[in-house]
Amino acid sequence: MVTFTAEYRAHFSDTDAAGIVHFSTIFFWVEATEEALFRHLHLPFLKAEGAKLTGFPRVRVECDFLSPIYREDVVKVALTPAEIGDKKLVWLFDAHVGERAVAKGKLTTVYAWREGQGPMSAALVPLEIKQALQRHFGEV
Repeated sequence: MVTFTAEYRAHFSDTDAAGIVHFSTIFFWVEATEEALFRHLHLPFLKAEGAKLTGFPRVRVECDFLSPIYREDVVKVALTPAEIGDKKLVWLFDAHVGERAVAKGKLTTVYAWREGQGPMSAALVPLEIKQALQRHFGEV
């Protein structure tokens, strides 16, 4: 199965009072990995055209925390698409410190747009994005 990976070092600012990386940090790393994938494929992660903004807001996230992450640990985050749909992308993710699994989960995003500060509306994932993801990962 094709994945896209990125590595992050856990810093002091990522930790809680017990010296363990705060649970929310994994979500920042997953999102940063997704953004790095889009950059790698030369795709717009967010796109602003005048007052119109398009992108992939998050609509659902779930995560199993399997093992603590400590300051200075190097965490490898891997993204694998579970669905490259007409209006949404569903990512499976896992994170490891060396061979030790530390987290796994699923992130669901929808393609949406808004005008100015107006409400968000779902839209079709642009064909260039859908095809680039399918070329990179294969049919999902």
